[in-house]
Amino acid sequence: MNFVIRSLMVEDESIVWEMLRYAAHESSIESVRQQPYLARYALNWGRMGDLGYVAIVDTSPIGAAWLRLWLGEDKGFGYVKDEIPELAIAVLPDYRGQDIGTKLLTQILGTAKMKYPAISLSVRANNPVVRLYARTGFMKVPGSEVVNRAGEVSFNMMYEFR
Repeated sequence: MNFVIRSLMVEDESIVWEMLRYAAHESSIESVRQQPYLARYALNWGRMGDLGYVAIVDTSPIGAAWLRLWLGEDKGFGYVKDEIPELAIAVLPDYRGQDIGTKLLTQILGTAKMKYPAISLSVRANNPVVRLYARTGFMKVPGSEVVNRAGEVSFNMMYEFR
């Protein structure tokens, strides 16, 4: 499959919202917007510390990976420390299993290593993407297991740049 990866810009906030819908396993963007603890992953995209990439086929976004720093009391599900951004990633269902997520993850890791000591994420334990994260070098954060909003177990993973 031919696709291109480019940086997410401030004007791409609508793409971030769309991809967040898939990353959060929600039925609509409106559903995401109505949940402040989810909406914060896309709201005001392009603020200080935001970094991301989008995969595009023709002119349509098919996946994205983005980092967001959580400061003060504003913490994401995968928060570890103020100086470690949290990763969110999504690939549209019709495009999964075609290396798009791997390429997005590789791209964002390559850029993040110049700016941050590590990146973190939160993932549902039963999500097949856990294997991709582990293969890439993410390690499970001990003691981070929680029952998530869907009543399932999620945990945090972290990739440390050496």
